[in-house]
Amino acid sequence: MNAKKVLNDSSDKEIKSLFKTMLLLLEDMRQDHIFHYQKLYDEIPEEYHSVIRAADHFTPDKLAWIRKRILDHGNESVRNMQKEIENFKVTFKFN
Repeated sequence: MNAKKVLNDSSDKEIKSLFKTMLLLLEDMRQDHIFHYQKLYDEIPEEYHSVIRAADHFTPDKLAWIRKRILDHGNESVRNMQKEIENFKVTFKFN
């Protein structure tokens, strides 16, 4: 069993889990945003809906941009961790 590979695989899994969680949180934020903007549309006269639309900053493009940044940084973290692990001698210790 290769200890360094096990450590690499384990750190990859945890980093990926972290940025997948960030993507889920982003989706939660989007849903919350939609919910609250709908409340505005429901309560404000229709003549002002264009102002609400103009203020809506959580567009599909913005969502895609944030999602890409999360994925890019997550993948960069995986690569950086793999490089860091190469600087160490990793062994198993059985008790």
